[in-house]
Amino acid sequence: MLRSLRFHCRHTNIMKSRIALAAFGLGIGIAGAQGTFVYDQQSTGASDGGTVLSQTPFGQSFTPAFDSIDFVQFYLRDPLNASIVEINLRSTSITGPILGTTTPTTLNPNSSGYVDFLFSNRISLAPGTKYFLEPVGIGGGVATADLTFVQYPGGDAIYNGTVFSDRDFLFREGIIVPEPSSWALLAVGMGAFFWKRHKFRR
Repeated sequence: MLRSLRFHCRHTNIMKSRIALAAFGLGIGIAGAQGTFVYDQQSTGASDGGTVLSQTPFGQSFTPAFDSIDFVQFYLRDPLNASIVEINLRSTSITGPILGTTTPTTLNPNSSGYVDFLFSNRISLAPGTKYFLEPVGIGGGVATADLTFVQYPGGDAIYNGTVFSDRDFLFREGIIVPEPSSWALLAVGMGAFFWKRHKFRR
């Protein structure tokens, strides 16, 4: 009976370890698909009103310190319907060549806040060179971008084709640093599992 009880306890512990390992593997699969946003340039400050995206040429200039860009965030409002917005990255001027365009993002109706816009591929930049971010409404409602008079030194707000050196749109841009590889985390988990299994067997 004692031998049978020991076998039962050992079997139960191993099963628990296997379940924990499976849950661990699922968790790292989810985490591995994510990353950390690292900001390069951004304008900060309280909102001092907003401007509709339709006042073209429209956008924000910035001067990166990083040599690449993965994402842009703009502080947008959608007072009516679910606006669909994308952002063009331009060189030379707000009407210059387009270097890349983010995936279209649908805003929540009657919402306000920073909205994430992601480029499908990392885009190389020349640090210290001025670039231009152009939010474009491509469907849905009428979105507006919030302005601030807390000056961002690396660029200016632009709307109706006019450069305003005393104000900026609330924006952020930078790169995405991947989480540790799922396979690397899985290897650690497997090692812990087999060590624990060996311990139980002993």
